[in-house]
This record gives sequence, structure tokens and C-alpha cells, in this order.
Amino acid sequence: MSRVTGFHRRASTLLGACWLAAAAPAGGAAEGLAAKYPGDAGIERDPAVLFAENFESGDFSRWDERRGTATITDAQPNAGRWCVAMPMTRGKDHGGDTIKWFLPGADRVYARFYVKFSANYQYSHHFVWLAANQRKNKWSAFGKAGLKPNGTYYSTAMEPWFAWGKNPPPGEVNLYSYFLDMEVDPKMNKYWGNAFFPPGPGKGAAAGPQRVVPPRDRWHCWEFMLEANTAPDRADGRQAMWVDGQLVGEFSGIRWRNDPDLRVNCLWLEHYGFDPGDPTKAYWPESQTVWFDDIVVAREYIGPRR
Repeated sequence: MSRVTGFHRRASTLLGACWLAAAAPAGGAAEGLAAKYPGDAGIERDPAVLFAENFESGDFSRWDERRGTATITDAQPNAGRWCVAMPMTRGKDHGGDTIKWFLPGADRVYARFYVKFSANYQYSHHFVWLAANQRKNKWSAFGKAGLKPNGTYYSTAMEPWFAWGKNPPPGEVNLYSYFLDMEVDPKMNKYWGNAFFPPGPGKGAAAGPQRVVPPRDRWHCWEFMLEANTAPDRADGRQAMWVDGQLVGEFSGIRWRNDPDLRVNCLWLEHYGFDPGDPTKAYWPESQTVWFDDIVVAREYIGPRR
């Protein structure tokens, strides 16, 4: 799940960062699950919820994997006492990540997380993923950078993208996806993830007039949804994303899978801040940090914390 090329990141004329007007959430009620649970209290018990984590346990006991620099901290969480920090120091580490599987998964999954970028933040290499893995191989969607999916996995990530220096930090939100009918990078003959930029329903263009560049040094709510296609020969899959409850992009006509049993069953909370093999490494700083808090994964639209 890596990118080292700008094939699907070609920028149009830069017209300035913006926040888009609200629209009704795709496939969910306008208020979402969070409206029923003030402060998210008890949201983990809702039958639509697959996973919820506010880090108030003070540890990673509810996660299946923790790697790199991911650390529980009480430094200015979004809510409560604790959140998770994932710093990155160039030449020392790549950042950190945590992984949660919720097998067997679901055909449509929403993920909500609160995120804060450090005041000095520049850009990241990769960010937060939803993935579909085989039931008997929960790692089948991992380690597939540059490969076209063969029907044993698919995935999408909500990420900030720097558009080769044309976007201000931390970059514009987009969805970075691996799916059956994805396009190849003709310069490298590799299948790096295809990017989807606001507003949809097509892929759009980087640094376009409807881009969304979140501010640094404050918490904001990111959400995205992945919905599988209904049959192997149907390109009727969808995905969408929201920032602070605002629908900023909705995309359709995607053939994610050729096996109806291949469902979305993994959340990968990742701050991959630096890759030494990336030709754009000149844009990365010596150090930067991302904080995450108040995560919910569900079969229904969630919405911001109330």
C-alpha cells in the first residue's frame, strides 16, 4: 500500500483550500449513530458498531497489533483523558500504527476518527485504511504495494495528499484505493493506489477547486465509508468521505471484489510519516506528529461526537 508516483495525482490549477457545504450522509441518517449517544457514552454497545475506541483504558488492549511509535498520551486529547500519539522522526523511524480486525466483516463499513496534526506538520506517506481480507488470511490485504488486487483483498485509505507541493500542509483529503479494475501507472507499470478527489462521482483531480485542506494544530473529525459491489460482474461499489460532518466526496461505479464473501474487516490506523524510498522525500520534515482519538467503526453512518 505505497505510492511513489504522481500518475493519479496530477494537479489542476490551484484555486485555494476550502471547506465544502454539508450534504446528507451517503447510506445513513443525517445525524448518524453518534447523535443517539452524547459524548459517545455507550456507543460501543450499539448493534451496528463493529469497534469503538476512546483510549480511556490507557492502553492498546483492544487492538490486535501495535507497531512503531504509537503511544498513549494525556497531552490534549480530543475528549476524556487519553488519546494516541504517533510521532515520526526522520532517519529514526517511519511513524507508528495500530490494527484492528473485526472478522468476518461487513459489505458496507463506516469509520470515524478524530485527528490532529502537529503545528509543524508537512505531509504523510500513508494514513488510515479500511481493508477487506480473506477470512482464513487476515493479512491478505497487507504488503501489496504496486500490485493489482487478484480477488483476495481490496482496500481504501483516507489520507491527506500534498499534490507534489501544490497543496499547503497537511494536504487535501482524498481516498487512495486498491480494487479489481484499478488503473496502472504507465510510467512504472505498477498498480499504485488510485486516488479519488472531491466531490465525485468520478475520481476528480488533485488540487482542484473543491479540495479540502484541514487545519493543523487542532482536532477535527474524519469519516469514510467503503461499500462493496453486489456481484462479481457489477461495478456498483461506492465510497465516501466526510470532514467535521460535511460530506466532501462520494464516489460510485467501483468493482472492489469478485468474491461475495470478501468483506471489509480491518481498520488500520496508520501514520506512515516518511519512506526513504519515496522520490518526494524532500517535502518531509525532520519530525512531525499525528494524534488520534474517539474512533468508531460501524455498519451505519456515525457522525461527529455530540
